Amino acid sequence: MAIAREDPKNLDELNRELAQGYMRGLWAREIPERGEPRPFGPPHVWKWEAIHSGLLAAGDLVSLDRFGVRRNIGLVNPGLVEQGAFASATMTMGFQLVKSGETALAHRHTASAIRFIVEGQVGAYTVVNGEKCTMERGDLILTPNWHWHDHHNESERPVIWIDGLDAPMGMALRAGFTEPYHDPKGQPLKSAVDYASRNPGGLSVPGPAPVRLIYKWKETLAALHGINDTNKSPHDGRCLEYRNETYGGHTLRSFTCWIQMLDGGEETLRHRHTTTHLYHVVEGEGSTEAGEKKLAWEKGDCFVIPNWTWHRHRNTDPREPAILFSMNDLPVQQALDLYREERSE
Repeated sequence: MAIAREDPKNLDELNRELAQGYMRGLWAREIPERGEPRPFGPPHVWKWEAIHSGLLAAGDLVSLDRFGVRRNIGLVNPGLVEQGAFASATMTMGFQLVKSGETALAHRHTASAIRFIVEGQVGAYTVVNGEKCTMERGDLILTPNWHWHDHHNESERPVIWIDGLDAPMGMALRAGFTEPYHDPKGQPLKSAVDYASRNPGGLSVPGPAPVRLIYKWKETLAALHGINDTNKSPHDGRCLEYRNETYGGHTLRSFTCWIQMLDGGEETLRHRHTTTHLYHVVEGEGSTEAGEKKLAWEKGDCFVIPNWTWHRHRNTDPREPAILFSMNDLPVQQALDLYREERSE
């Protein structure tokens, strides 16, 4: 026999009853006249001096003797301290240091990753699925998801690079896996010759096209300086994307990487977009107006422009160019038909 119950006498009582059953009415949420995205957190700049000193201290305190250990300092957006402590809602950026004679042991994970080399040497290299990728300053090395990778420093000086990953996306989907390599000695090399030397430009042995794993700085810098004035962006200066046909033209499936150059004294126009951009200053000095903030930056610093935030860049040196490396989440937004941009006149 069903138990008789009284219907809610008013809307407040109905809302409380629904909440007790872990439900809610959509009417309880305020609906704006025009809905648009809210930035996940504030614009922010991280100074190289603090990053570098932290890495050097970690070099004395953190040992790389287990497969998952990386001597990495991750950047944390002030708006995400309680939500996962990442540089952005979709991507992470951090700095890793490997000292002379050290090896960061092999593992793989479902997160896709990039390494942008800040301080590199010929004797340092990353191994990606058996391919040796030498780590020289300015190189970009890809670690697509579920590829084995370890890092070796056979040079006489420490090596430092940026780690960029899409880990927050995998965590949001509850789909992240990590696995150590079965041999503590690491994965064997397919060749002792550097991958870029064996696959220069578009050349490779006949058969399936090789996976793109590395972009050498010498080639990147030449291409950047080769952009003529007619191809400059009024919002991003002389800008190139690290293209990769394996993933439909973007660097990786979930995020992509750019390199851009602001001429001496150049100031860009304001715009905003649904993508988030994480920047690293490769050369030069300048500032970025982002929302209500002005972020001053110089060589080595990093900064974030959150989604849907009006911004513009300025090179404060009237003579020398400023070069910025960045990563953004455009590929996944385009795949889901979410990307939008607004530009000032």
